[in-house]
Amino acid sequence: MSDAGSAVRFGRTRRPWIYSFAGIAVALLIVVGFGPTGLLLPRSTICQKGDLVGTYAIWTPDTPLNKPEGVNVSAAAQIGGWNFTFSSGSVIVGSIHPSELAAGGWGDRGSASGISMQGAEVNWSFYSVHNTSVIGTSSNPCVQPYVAEMESPPVQQCGGFVTIPLVDNTSDVVEPHVWNGELGVNSSSPEPPNCPPTTPGAYIWFDISFHENATGAAAPVQWNLCNSTGTFPLVLPGVAEIPVVVYAPYEGREISASGAQTWVGLPNGGNTPPIEFWTANYSVPGGWLWMLAPVGPTPATINPELPLPSLVAFERLAC
Repeated sequence: MSDAGSAVRFGRTRRPWIYSFAGIAVALLIVVGFGPTGLLLPRSTICQKGDLVGTYAIWTPDTPLNKPEGVNVSAAAQIGGWNFTFSSGSVIVGSIHPSELAAGGWGDRGSASGISMQGAEVNWSFYSVHNTSVIGTSSNPCVQPYVAEMESPPVQQCGGFVTIPLVDNTSDVVEPHVWNGELGVNSSSPEPPNCPPTTPGAYIWFDISFHENATGAAAPVQWNLCNSTGTFPLVLPGVAEIPVVVYAPYEGREISASGAQTWVGLPNGGNTPPIEFWTANYSVPGGWLWMLAPVGPTPATINPELPLPSLVAFERLAC
């Protein structure tokens, strides 16, 4: 009897504790639901655009193409359709070139080799980016500390068409497919002669050996014209996409933002096979072994009857 009574008394005394714990749990749920945001909820990290760091006037190229010795090249672009895009995690900024024209193009039919392009003096604004914590399960943190955004209209329409030459342009073995913002290998001027540096130390680097989506084989791609005479056309259609990096001075050091320049070519349905758009058209002389600088679009030999995707960089080798 005493044992049973003790069991009953023990059971009765523990029920208030059970109710107390239950009340605490309910209170916690209320606090979590209506209290400070994010308490006990999953959080993730995203990138956010920060303050303006500085604005820099930079000679800005568009539609750049590689031009080997003795090769004629023409570029085509839907003016108003090329842009620079920069991203860092979830932050994406892009600028479209201002123009009222629907289409445009230019050609370089000289003998000198180098990188051919158009350009203008344009203001670029650098913005800092930073990581922040938000409620959610999908993170997209910053991948670089700055993004750059091109402003419009241009500061001045100087530069126009220009060829960035080589110091020794008699051999295409060293034909450039990247530009470091200078006029030549030994040059210290980051702009064409008629565009004097507005912001010294600010320039744009780009690589024209990449292709759409920056994909392709790492091996060189050949086009054997050793036993041929005359010239041969090579059309490059599609969307051109080029890796770019904008550099600018800031507080005694150099900062940069990586991105891409893209543009769409002009309709050209008269080719065989039909090509909807083309970004460049080369006229290549025979009697040489031509190679595309890596990265190439395909491991197979160049077939002039089939279009190459987007941009390429040529190198000429003796047979």
